[in-house]
Amino acid sequence: MRRRFFMALSGASLVCGCSGAVHQLPLISRDNLGVAQTEVQGAGGPPVPRFATDEEVVEALRSALRRIRAPAAQVCGEMNVGVCEWTFRAVRDSSLNAGSSPNGVIAVNRGVVEYAENEEQICMVIAHEMGHEAANHIATGRRNQTIGAVVGAVLLGAAGVALSSGSYDSADVIRSAMNAGANIGGELGGISFSKEQEREADYLAALILYRAGVDLDKARGLLVTLARMSRRMQTGILDTHPAGPERLAGWDRAVAEIRAANGRLPQRAS
Repeated sequence: MRRRFFMALSGASLVCGCSGAVHQLPLISRDNLGVAQTEVQGAGGPPVPRFATDEEVVEALRSALRRIRAPAAQVCGEMNVGVCEWTFRAVRDSSLNAGSSPNGVIAVNRGVVEYAENEEQICMVIAHEMGHEAANHIATGRRNQTIGAVVGAVLLGAAGVALSSGSYDSADVIRSAMNAGANIGGELGGISFSKEQEREADYLAALILYRAGVDLDKARGLLVTLARMSRRMQTGILDTHPAGPERLAGWDRAVAEIRAANGRLPQRAS
């Protein structure tokens, strides 16, 4: 039942106005993915972070931001779809992570600095979050979640009607089915395009770094580090982020396209 519901919701999402990436992203071939999987498998075990003081973390983030802020604002202005004014916060969390909020707040964990092998990798993380803001992914994700909840409630509500027809507690059955459908639909709607948006944020990060003159090959090492940490070799249907090899392959395809286009934005998605 859940599988049929998921397939129905997936089909409904194609006509509900849900949005994924703003731009057309380069395709990842089986060969691209195979090369990336081999690289990740041979990259070693989980990485070990170095210790950095609060002052070192703040200075590292400021230095990286100085290098990429102007090109990021330029890319965001050309896109003209998202938030282009950002506020940055350093978070005392040692995990390798960062996040964006709807109001343009970008939080970067100290773990980004402690795991990064060079400043280029720190630039990549910040540029990735700028890419989410520039493409308006946060607001789009919330809208997709709301639409998914509505579609889910309707689909499972209809199933509840069919199952409880004429029964004494039919109203309770229908109500429970609708609530369950809203919960599952909201969850699936929220992640239905998130992997595509993560790929686009990586693409925009590569574009920002390219325009800033940041070494893309040095920045790429952070994706290998993330892949070593997660050890996921394949992307699952309910995953919010692409698995390490897929993300690495996507980065390589993006960089090749960006270099060939000399830093121009890709075409808009149809």
